[in-house]
Amino acid sequence: MGIKATEVGKTFRYSTKFDMSSSTALDLKFTDPSGNTTTISNPRVTAPATPITDPDLGSLLASEYMEFTTQATDFTEGGTWTVCGTYTDATPKVFIGNDATFTIGDAC
Repeated sequence: MGIKATEVGKTFRYSTKFDMSSSTALDLKFTDPSGNTTTISNPRVTAPATPITDPDLGSLLASEYMEFTTQATDFTEGGTWTVCGTYTDATPKVFIGNDATFTIGDAC
């Protein structure tokens, strides 16, 4: 199920294919269709310890994806968005994921 602009309560997921169970910080940096950037971080962003099957991303192993529940101010316009995830742990390691693009539908 897609996400539309200003929707509340939808789950957004970003696949990492990396075990993030030791994370101390998780960040998702978004670029909207107008070029503006925002970052959503933990505690809103989590790496759930439960494997799932996402309708868009397929099978995801436990702790190998980030997710959060949308608020009305997260995706304020329809169009093509870009996201990049960052993982940080206590050693300290900082890993930056690949950019992914996705579409936010227009609100009705």
